[in-house]
Amino acid sequence: MHGTSPAAAAVRLLECGVDFDVLRVPEPAGRWALRRLIGYDQPALRPGPVALDGDAACLFLVAPGAKEDLPELLDWLDWGGIDLGLTAYGAGESIPEPTVWLHDEKAPAPEVVALLATIAECCSRRLLRRPVPEARREDAGTGTL
Repeated sequence: MHGTSPAAAAVRLLECGVDFDVLRVPEPAGRWALRRLIGYDQPALRPGPVALDGDAACLFLVAPGAKEDLPELLDWLDWGGIDLGLTAYGAGESIPEPTVWLHDEKAPAPEVVALLATIAECCSRRLLRRPVPEARREDAGTGTL
């Protein structure tokens, strides 16, 4: 393991696709979705474990099979073809074990369909709140895109 730091060698990986899949959500949208899901106070919409992946993303642990179902579910919810910044990890993939948990790491992993509408809406609103790139602002004044 020449060239590998002891800290990097000690990172424990969690295998996806057996007990859970992972939905990686951009951090601001992920935190907002988590607050909303908890606020609904509905057992059917209760999030499972949610971790922080650095400062870039929230990791929602969901029931196995979510990665395969995600494109069809997004289409069904009319979010298909829109890049919401979501990434799913499933069978044969792994993630580094999280060190910061935002929601109970021992909670059961829910079905992704129960959470996805809220997560997708929060991702969409995050995208809508981004500043317009400079080139687009200039084009807007001329009436061309």
